[in-house]
Amino acid sequence: MRIITRDFFDVTRPDIFTIADIGDVHIGAAACDEKRLRDKVDRIAGDERCYWIGLGDYCDFINRSDPRFSPGSLAKWITMADLADLAAAQRDRFLDIVKPIAGKCLALVEGNHETAITKHYERGIYSEIVTAIKQFAGHPDDYKLGVGYNGWLILNFYRSPKGKRLAQSSKISINLHHGFGGGKLAGGKALNLERWLWNHECDIAILGHTHNTMTITGARESVVGKTVQHKKMLGVIGGTFLGSFNQDGPSTYSEVNGYFPLPLTSVEIGLRPHAKDFNDRFWAVTI
Repeated sequence: MRIITRDFFDVTRPDIFTIADIGDVHIGAAACDEKRLRDKVDRIAGDERCYWIGLGDYCDFINRSDPRFSPGSLAKWITMADLADLAAAQRDRFLDIVKPIAGKCLALVEGNHETAITKHYERGIYSEIVTAIKQFAGHPDDYKLGVGYNGWLILNFYRSPKGKRLAQSSKISINLHHGFGGGKLAGGKALNLERWLWNHECDIAILGHTHNTMTITGARESVVGKTVQHKKMLGVIGGTFLGSFNQDGPSTYSEVNGYFPLPLTSVEIGLRPHAKDFNDRFWAVTI
């Protein structure tokens, strides 16, 4: 677990920021919707105040010796030459797609597909992705970008320009986790998200892994002076770019296990850091 801090300067009261998630992409799988991913990249690149967080499972990373491997489940762009190092081919394709927005990445989470490559093939593919995105963005080697499977992202927003005496600031804390659990129905996923939100002193918790989108809004009650206050909390599950089926191809993992079809949706988080009321400083929209 790591803590990453990002500072933003010269932020005025009306300024609105957007955080998009890119996770559970599964580049290399036939059911991966690469067009949707490219559209998301274009959307982030075209908005000056839109940033992104990677939530893991950037590629499918199922090598030929993996019991889950099925030639028919591979994306059509994969060639025979790519099979010599399938993980590298998928990694490079993902990096090529997100390269234009490398400098807008706030943090990268490790997913279970990256973890599996390290465990079974002793290949640090997650570190390779983090290093490449840092290089694309022109960051130094010691720049913090990868948080691991679970970590924290602290956003500080200052009214003053960078380099000047720090004026009024606003902080938004975000807990990041690739996600866990699953199942066919939304209830179990909602319970996991709500329990996670209540067990972490964060403003926003963002999880992935289950391939659905979900938001939960809650509040913590406290006493400040002689006043009772409710402080808003937001829980998010971020969606996927992986379809539930292969048209005219072998059955997907979702089909084999009888999972319900899920729409290819994602969540974007809006931030107005200097809103007078703290409860107006962040919200979520399903895209």
